[in-house]
Amino acid sequence: MTSPFDLPEMLLYIARFVDHKDLLACVRVCRQWKESFTPHIWTTVIVPEAWESSPAFPPLDLLQKNARFVRELTLQTSQGLSSFLENCSSLKTLVVYGKHVIEPQPGLWVELTDLIRRNPLLEWIVLGFDRTSGPSASFLQALPEACPNLKRYESSRGKYNDPAQVEALMRAFSHMSTVSTRYEEFANSPQFKQWTFPRLYELTLKDAKGVCTQSQVDFVSRCPNLRHLKWSLCRETMMPVQEFCERVPTACPLLCQLQMDGCGLPDPDDVGRLVDSLSRLELLSLCGNRITNRTFSSLGRHFGTLQSLDVIDCFYVKSWMVQQILENCPNLIKLAMPVLRMRDIVQGKDWAAVRLRHLQVNLVQTLSTTMKSVEVEEQWTTFERLSKLTQLRHLAVGSRSWTRREGLIFRMDCGVDQLKTLTKLRVLDLGHSCQRMEETDVAWITTHLENLIKVEGVFYPDAQRHEELARRMRLLGMDVPVADVPETFFDNPVLSDWEDDDEEDDEDEYEDEYDYAYEEYEEGEETEVGTIPVPQGSNVPNAGVEIEDAGTH
Repeated sequence: MTSPFDLPEMLLYIARFVDHKDLLACVRVCRQWKESFTPHIWTTVIVPEAWESSPAFPPLDLLQKNARFVRELTLQTSQGLSSFLENCSSLKTLVVYGKHVIEPQPGLWVELTDLIRRNPLLEWIVLGFDRTSGPSASFLQALPEACPNLKRYESSRGKYNDPAQVEALMRAFSHMSTVSTRYEEFANSPQFKQWTFPRLYELTLKDAKGVCTQSQVDFVSRCPNLRHLKWSLCRETMMPVQEFCERVPTACPLLCQLQMDGCGLPDPDDVGRLVDSLSRLELLSLCGNRITNRTFSSLGRHFGTLQSLDVIDCFYVKSWMVQQILENCPNLIKLAMPVLRMRDIVQGKDWAAVRLRHLQVNLVQTLSTTMKSVEVEEQWTTFERLSKLTQLRHLAVGSRSWTRREGLIFRMDCGVDQLKTLTKLRVLDLGHSCQRMEETDVAWITTHLENLIKVEGVFYPDAQRHEELARRMRLLGMDVPVADVPETFFDNPVLSDWEDDDEEDDEDEYEDEYDYAYEEYEEGEETEVGTIPVPQGSNVPNAGVEIEDAGTH
């Protein structure tokens, strides 16, 4: 042995970190390398609908030969793949969606049932429909016995007409630790009270048609070990706040993570009542709700335990609220808020939230025609506060609307070089704020933020100059997406944020920011037919698959 790379154990360890293109090169080195690296080439297989005519997709005999190495399989069709599927025996993840399940041919669910029976190591199943079909009762009945290791089950837009389907689904859920049902339709509402789901600790229940709010509360209340609830109701339905507060915290004493996407609430203070009902709160994500003073007061009771807070798409979130959260939440990992005025940063205390990894907030400075020193102090102080967030991976500090406003200016003379401490930062999103970068600023950002891989934003208030700076960043190795900037953006004046604005003016001035965000959420809610949600961070390839961020809406 002349090299550590001759050790099979070393090759197997290294293979996990090699990308697909390099794996193909590695298998050509020698027989030993081929044996070590080949399984990793076949770990993930995505079968497109027209796989037989796809030049990039391997032929059937090669699929069959390497089927035993496949761990993550995505099927947009199963037609003509019987011999391949019969040899898949080590799957851990199965994703099924497309026309073949929307308009199933006879024998499809028998074939898929046989597939799961041959793969007892399955841990995660994801299914996608279009509300015209759903999994067969026999498939669902087979899950607990055939897949004893199955922990996670996700289904989108399924239709359940058969009571046997529903009963089998409930029985399967009783063995799961994570369940997601999104936009599904039930002809017969499940009788949740006769079931208990002792292993379930994460539940996503989104727009379940045919299931009344009473039954949905019953479902949640039958999960004694639930920790994370993602719940939203059909748009015309009001959330049963009182029943939730009276039953759920008692039935689910471990519940500490709550996400509600645009749920209808009869009273703006109902969010505060929901927060008050929980004994501990680690994660809160809301969309389309008002954050009243009463709600903020209730939230303050959980400042010591909050790890993730996302209310970026909520209304009437005041700048002083954001500053207080940063001052008083030492365990925050993620924070997404609409607006923070830099004058509140200057007048406030140091931030306690120094463990933040993800920060998204529109930082707005005070524009003054008579006090230039005010602007300078705000810029330098804000950069100084940000420099203390040494764990940051993602920083987004600009507006999401195309109304031109002055924000945090990433220039050397404004103090950007204080960010040299952000050595773990990977994504910098400047949003639509008005930047005035020069070559020296671009050079500093791309050189001193050593782990930075992606920069987004508008870098100069002139279209041609912006493009020049974007090209420069790309040449220096940055991923810089092409900004879809409206033609009128560069011609519009920068709006002022006067020092003597009161809170009512604040709400009016930034109303377009909220409207933009909420409209974006509403438009993106309905997905294409047959697409499915896969939580971000998974290893499941997402060709044609809608990604659902557990931490976002």
